Amino acid sequence: MRFMSKVAILFLLAFVYSPGQELKYIEYDTDLLPTSFHKSRRDSLRAKIGNDAIAVVYSNWERVRNGDVEYQFRQDDNFYYLTGFPEPDALLLLVPKGLSVRNREDTSKTVSVTEVLFVRPKDPLREQWDGRRYGPEGAMKLKGFLHAETSDKFRQMFQQALFSSGARALYIPPMPEDLSQEMLDLLRPIRSMLEASKARHSQVEVRDPSPMVYSMRIIKSPEEIAILAKATQISAFAHNQAMMSCQPGMFEYELQAVYEYVYKKMGAEYPGYPCIVGAAENSIVLHYNTNRRQIKNGDVVLADCAAEYHNYSSDVTRTYPANGKFSAPQRRIYEIVLDAQNASIAMMRPGVAWRDVQAKADQVIEDGLFKIGVIKEKNVRAHRRFAIHGLGHPVGLNVHDVGAPVLQASMAYTVEPGVYIPEGAEGVDPAYYNIGVRIEDVILVTPEGNKNLSSDSPREMNEIEALMAKKGIGNQPVK
Repeated sequence: MRFMSKVAILFLLAFVYSPGQELKYIEYDTDLLPTSFHKSRRDSLRAKIGNDAIAVVYSNWERVRNGDVEYQFRQDDNFYYLTGFPEPDALLLLVPKGLSVRNREDTSKTVSVTEVLFVRPKDPLREQWDGRRYGPEGAMKLKGFLHAETSDKFRQMFQQALFSSGARALYIPPMPEDLSQEMLDLLRPIRSMLEASKARHSQVEVRDPSPMVYSMRIIKSPEEIAILAKATQISAFAHNQAMMSCQPGMFEYELQAVYEYVYKKMGAEYPGYPCIVGAAENSIVLHYNTNRRQIKNGDVVLADCAAEYHNYSSDVTRTYPANGKFSAPQRRIYEIVLDAQNASIAMMRPGVAWRDVQAKADQVIEDGLFKIGVIKEKNVRAHRRFAIHGLGHPVGLNVHDVGAPVLQASMAYTVEPGVYIPEGAEGVDPAYYNIGVRIEDVILVTPEGNKNLSSDSPREMNEIEALMAKKGIGNQPVK
C-alpha cells in the first residue's frame, strides 16, 4: 500500500530517523550467476573495444506506472550480463588502459583499475521505505568489483578516463527518449559529447557496444543453461497444473492465475511476458492477453505462458481441450502442428541453418493442411493463411533473445509451429473454425544434437488427456 508520496516520506523521516542505523544488503538467492561469469564478460568486452577506447554501459531505470507507483523494476539485459547488478541508476565504466583511483584501503595511495561501477549511495532514510541498497562497498563485496563509487563521482571520473586514456572512441548504447531524471543527470557529460560529435566538434568517435555484447550472448555458458533450464522446468510444471485445473466454466484469467501461482511458488521472480490464455476465438490471436473470456465445453485452449528466473526467460506453449478430450477436428489440426514440431526438432544440431529447420516445418504443415482439405493447393500463400508466424526464436536474457543463422552447440531456441483457423475462413469446413493450435518447447542445441528443456510437460494428445483427468491446484475454491 502506498501511504504517501516519496517526498512526504523523506520529509517525515528527517524528523523521526535516528542516525547510526545502516541497513546492510542481503542476498538471499544462492544460485545466481557467479561473479566470475560477469567479470569474464567485462574482460571480453574490454578486449573487444581495445586500448584506444573506453566504454560506458548504463542500467535500466524505474518507470512510473501511475501516480507515485512504479512498475516493478527489471534490469537491462546487457547491463545485467556484464555486471549481475540488479539496481537502477547505475553505470559501468570500462577503461582498458587503466584509470588511476584512490586505494579504498589506504586513501593516501592510488591504484590503476580497468573498470568502475557507479551505484546509488547508501541512504538509510530511503532504504527503510524502498529497500536495501548495495552501495559501493556492497557492490565490491557481493558483485566482485575491484572498484565501485557512488554515482555522483561519475562525471569527474568519466572525464578523467576520457582524457588520461587518450581515447579515440567512446562505446555507449543509444540513449532512449524516456530516460529518468536521475539518469539524465548522470549522463549529462556524455550527452554533451554526443551533441558535439553530431556537430563534428569532437575528436572522439561514438560507437554502440551492443552488437559486441549480443555476439557474446548467443552461446550460453553452462551456468546460463542451468538457470534457463530452471525457468523452463518451472514453466513446464505450471502448464501441467493448468491442464489439470482446466474445466468448462472457468475464466481464462483463472488459468492465468494457476500459471503465475506456480511461478512464484517455485521461486521465479516474474512471468517472462504477459501470459496468453486464449479459448476458442481467442486461441487464434497470437499475442492475446486480455484473458477475460469464460471457457466453454468444446473449446480449445491455447496457453503461451512461461516464467523468468534470475533474469532468464523461458517460452513454452501448450494447447489442450477445455473438457479434457480433443474433438476430431481439434485432433487433426493438433496432429499436423505436432508433426511439424517433431520433424523440426529432429533436424536441430550444430551446423544446421535455422532457415532449413523452418522450411521443414512449413513443408509438414502444408502437406497436413492439404491432406485434410483446409487448403486446396500447395503453395506458400495457401498455407501461410493459417500458419502466420515463424518457427521460433532464441531465448535467454530476453524472451526473444539474440541468435545466429546457423545453429551452434549451447544455443537455446524455441520451436513453436502453429495453425490458426478463424471463423469464416474462406473455403474451410466450419468444423475447423476457431481452432488455434501452437506447441512450443525450448530446445538446447548440444554437440550431439539437441535436448528438449520443457519435456516435463506432455505434448502427445493421449498424455495430455490423461493428465487432464487429474485435479490441479486451480480447482480449489477460494473462500
